[in-house]
Amino acid sequence: MRVIYSVLREIDKGESLPTAEDYGFKQREFENFIFDLEKGGYVERVLRMDTFFSLKPARLTKKGHDLVEEYKELEKSYPKNKKDIIKWIQVDKEMYSNDAEGEEY
Repeated sequence: MRVIYSVLREIDKGESLPTAEDYGFKQREFENFIFDLEKGGYVERVLRMDTFFSLKPARLTKKGHDLVEEYKELEKSYPKNKKDIIKWIQVDKEMYSNDAEGEEY
């Protein structure tokens, strides 16, 4: 949930638009993630032309604003420096992984 909150927050604030690098994503993974947020109704006006992608005109929908509001308690621990976002979102990964990464089936 931290990744979604962070991306929506950054788009809404508009100070520094989120990038794939901020979250440790490959560019294509990040674009797919943004498209999923758009399909889910959280963000609109994502610019796509052939291989060009931009969040400059993007904005949150009411649903996106509602989600940011619902999880506003995350703001207390939100990193002040963008370089710390990856570490901050790792909390969710560790919480939900249940040590499953090392298991073999």
